[in-house]
Amino acid sequence: MRESVRKIGLIGAGLWAMTEDKINELVKDLVDKGDISKEEGKKAVQELIDESKKQTIDLEKKVSEKIQDAMSKKEIFTGKDMNELESRIKDLEEEIRRIKNKENMFFK
Repeated sequence: MRESVRKIGLIGAGLWAMTEDKINELVKDLVDKGDISKEEGKKAVQELIDESKKQTIDLEKKVSEKIQDAMSKKEIFTGKDMNELESRIKDLEEEIRRIKNKENMFFK
């Protein structure tokens, strides 16, 4: 019967969306109905929670990879690009100040 609980919990890729409360509720219902023992229920809850966490991490990783892939294929202005431009602008402003100071020295 433990295997049937596991199969119920793992059906589809939707396990990542199950909260710990929902998992506990599902297993509690099975225990209350007598489909599984309390010990099997405790083990099933832990297995389902662990699998849910694993699937959530896997999903986050896949989404991140897809975003990175999409960004590398498109010319997107990033925060890093902004920081580099700000640095270059500061350097140019400093160079302009130096040039103006030299002009002021020669053309007073």
